[in-house]
Amino acid sequence: MPTNLGGEMDIRLGPILSLALLAAPLHTQQMRSATGPQPLPNHTPASPKASNLGAEPLKCQQHVDPRIRLYCTEIERSLIQGEARRQGIPTPSTEIVRMPAYGSSEAKQLGAACMGGTAMRRLSNGWEQLRNAKGEWLRCSPYE
Repeated sequence: MPTNLGGEMDIRLGPILSLALLAAPLHTQQMRSATGPQPLPNHTPASPKASNLGAEPLKCQQHVDPRIRLYCTEIERSLIQGEARRQGIPTPSTEIVRMPAYGSSEAKQLGAACMGGTAMRRLSNGWEQLRNAKGEWLRCSPYE
């Protein structure tokens, strides 16, 4: 077989050359796809919100009719105590005491305040939640 010295291309080099030219883009695609699918961003679940069960979720005091207010209070108490049992925390009291609101001058003098529906007593290094004789924590309604 004579060698081609006249600058003409041998017909057998055509397919080899075209495969070499096509292989370059295929090779880069294979490199990209070899990394696999990108991992999904890590989902961090939202931390559970601290729930204050004594915060009077149904706001029963807004009702004018005393029968509706009493009925609402019973539903609210049942709801709050059931949730406390589910969470394994002490249950709130059935009664609601009236106390000065947190930050008021009377609360500072008394050393106790209603904070978010929970009766609290001032200590030297913070606050303590008040409990009744049954061990339930006292719910309160603030006044100013």
